[in-house]
This record gives sequence, C-alpha cells and structure tokens, in this order.
Amino acid sequence: MGKWRRGMGRAVLVLPLLLMGCGSSKVAQCNQLAEVVNQTQGFMQEFEAEIQTFSESAAQVKNLDDIKLAASQYTTAVDKVVTNLDGLVSDLQSTTLRDEDLSTFRDEYVVVVQGFSTALTDAREAMDLVVQVETEAELPAKIEESQQQTMTAVSSIETLSQTESQLITEVNGYCGAAQPADTGS
Repeated sequence: MGKWRRGMGRAVLVLPLLLMGCGSSKVAQCNQLAEVVNQTQGFMQEFEAEIQTFSESAAQVKNLDDIKLAASQYTTAVDKVVTNLDGLVSDLQSTTLRDEDLSTFRDEYVVVVQGFSTALTDAREAMDLVVQVETEAELPAKIEESQQQTMTAVSSIETLSQTESQLITEVNGYCGAAQPADTGS
C-alpha cells in the first residue's frame, strides 16, 4: 500500500517567484495554480500519519474486534483524505486562469485528483468488507475479497501517480520553474 504515496505526497509545483522574460500575468497564474495544488501537502502528511497509526494497530490485532477497529481506523482516514481531495477538485475548478495552457493543465490535474479520490474510495470500500465482518469464520474470505479489490485500487493509484508526476513536470517546465532533484522517495 505504501507505493501510491509517491503520487499525491509529492504533488509540489515549484513556485516561479521571479521569472525573467515572462509576463507577470503568467507568473501570477502559475503561482495561483501552484498554491491550490500544493494544498495536498498538509492533508497528505496527515493521511500518511493516520495510515501509519492504522498499520501499527493492524500489526497488534489479537481478535476480530481488534481487526475491525484497525480496519475502521483505515476507512476513517481514507474518508478524510477523499473529502480533502474533493475539496481540492472544487478549489481547482473555481480557479480562474486566463492562460489557456495553464487552464488545460488545471483541467488535466482535476481528472487526476478525481481519479485518486475514486481509487481511494474503492480501497475504502474494500476495507469496509473487513469492518462489516460479523464472525471470525467469515474473516478469511472477506480479507481475500478485500485484498483483491485493494490491489485494483492500488494499481489505479500507481498509474495516476505517474500521470500526476508527468503533469507537474510539464507545468513546472511551462512556468519556468527549476525541477527539484529526485531524491528517490
């Protein structure tokens, strides 16, 4: 599950504060788009911390109630980040950009964020299968079903992460921002 975090967790557009040769309108619009997109930094860090708590709880489960509690922690964390992603979509859609290229980048990023939201909702629904288990006898089959659904969601998230990374590179290139060195995270 950890791989997908490379996506939304690194959604940082470099702010092109002082660009020579570009009109201030383009710079202002680049900064405006970057400011909205960079909202992900705060809520993704919080989400990663909540997922870490879930992982620690899941590692210490002793019975069905513990399993359901840990699964519930996960679904709560995912619900929160999906709400934040949906808010980001609204913020992006309400960001007025006169520059056609930036407007296209924004619209493409909206599609990516909506994809993350959908994939995370699918992962949440997969984990909810475990939350809803009533007996230990049901647990193995529900865990198997949950894992299959989760793998589909993770695959979508990995693809979206690649698309997001490419899009951010294109926006930063268009805005004239220097690309940060890839630290391999």
